[in-house]
Amino acid sequence: MQQATTPKSATKNETIVERTSDRELTVTRTFNAPAHIVFEAWTKPELLKRWWAPKSFGVSLFECEQDLRVGGAYRFAFGRDPKNPEVFSGRYLEVDPPSRLVLTQLYERMAHVGDVVVTAAFEESQGRTRSLCTSSSRAGKPWKARWRRAWSAACG
Repeated sequence: MQQATTPKSATKNETIVERTSDRELTVTRTFNAPAHIVFEAWTKPELLKRWWAPKSFGVSLFECEQDLRVGGAYRFAFGRDPKNPEVFSGRYLEVDPPSRLVLTQLYERMAHVGDVVVTAAFEESQGRTRSLCTSSSRAGKPWKARWRRAWSAACG
């Protein structure tokens, strides 16, 4: 298992990234907010646009369409140029506010690689919320270091 940690001095909320297998990646972060607020940050377009795209890479979220229900679809387009966006899309498999989301995620430029299943769990304690996001490759393709960096940046 490989683990990377963002020092507390470098960020407001410590982030731990673990590659738990060659097909699974987990990002853990604790927020100074109740679970319903963190859940809303994952599910309301106006809030998603504030954090979802990895700003450290100089990109923005241009499009945020979602039908937040089991079986509902979503599509997020981001990048430096809205005319040539990077796009992630998928379907919601589980929606359990404010504690859990499970969804498929497909990077459309590399659709041939297949999608992943993302499980986001939100555990509240004393007004703080621990976010545990696990991304599992369904196609059996191993995670690459660049996806690990990008996914951890996108997870908050």
